[in-house]
Amino acid sequence: MPFLSDLTTLTRHANASYRRMDVGATLAAAQQSMEQARRVMAASVVAHDPALDAARVRATATVTDARQLPMMLGMNAVVELDLIVTMPGGGIPMPASRTEQVAPLHLARVAPGSELQVSLVPGRPDTVRPEWGV
Repeated sequence: MPFLSDLTTLTRHANASYRRMDVGATLAAAQQSMEQARRVMAASVVAHDPALDAARVRATATVTDARQLPMMLGMNAVVELDLIVTMPGGGIPMPASRTEQVAPLHLARVAPGSELQVSLVPGRPDTVRPEWGV
């Protein structure tokens, strides 16, 4: 029967593939991918400290560069953003960088040259957080 001979051929090929597979290398690659995802997740999450949250102010940021990383978290693209933040009332523009998970709906908003509404603690560029709901 053609079905059984095809099944036998597929089984033979699968068994040969399993014998050639390097399980240690596959596990090492998976570990490396998980570590990279952990670093990206840690970089894209701003810790919520009540004292810092109370000191946050709204500002405007201009995107100078946006680089999509070769990974997705769920449906969200992971993007490294380089920003120039302008505080309300003027002042010296402050450069800031941020790794952010960007929903497909908001990808057009991070094109270089576009403006984003952000919040941050004055004088702390590491606390920049895009305000997507604005």
